[in-house]
Amino acid sequence: MSDNDLQRLFAALLHLDLPKSMASRLCALGGEVDIKCGAVAELDDPAARSIVFVAEGVAKFVGHLGNDREQVVAFLLANDLTVFPRSDAVPYSLHGITDCRLLAFPADAFIRTIAADPDLAKAICEHMFVAFDQSRDMSVLLGRKTAQERVATFLTSMAERIGKQNDDGVSLSLPISRREIADSLGLTIETVSRQFTELRELGIIDTNGRSDVTILDRLRIREVAALPC
Repeated sequence: MSDNDLQRLFAALLHLDLPKSMASRLCALGGEVDIKCGAVAELDDPAARSIVFVAEGVAKFVGHLGNDREQVVAFLLANDLTVFPRSDAVPYSLHGITDCRLLAFPADAFIRTIAADPDLAKAICEHMFVAFDQSRDMSVLLGRKTAQERVATFLTSMAERIGKQNDDGVSLSLPISRREIADSLGLTIETVSRQFTELRELGIIDTNGRSDVTILDRLRIREVAALPC
């Protein structure tokens, strides 16, 4: 990736102008990682902590628990940022749900470099705070919420991230399968499908096929999700 490409990308991701000198320094630190749909990202040093930006596509952050058990920790969409952890307790990997383009940087060197630009450092911190908030909310969701509350919370979150307002409500074209939703919520695929059906019968959502969802009543779905209204 060229300096100019990195400047354009950071302008889209962080809504700020990246000085060319900083773009050059960051280009020297990290690089572009392409993932095909269904493939696993190959980072330069998977044992080290990395800062990863999603430039294009949809990916999932997966924790591996042994005996072929996996937990989807987060879904990453375009313009998202995550920290790829260094963990002795749980191995992690990034999988492409669609074809993806990532930017990956060694975390320590990246932080030292952006410290020279307060506006850039602030923008990065704000993105990290969003990621931390989502991680904390997921802990509460998995620990205390019912199956219906989990599915309603997931749909509310996706509506905030990729929803489009129309005359009927908020439409979602989910790039995520029911299996992946189930793995992220700690549920079976049958339970997720049943909760979609129940929410549809309650008149809260409408569905068209496996991926198109319309939230018909944003207030009621927040109530079902046990979220502040």
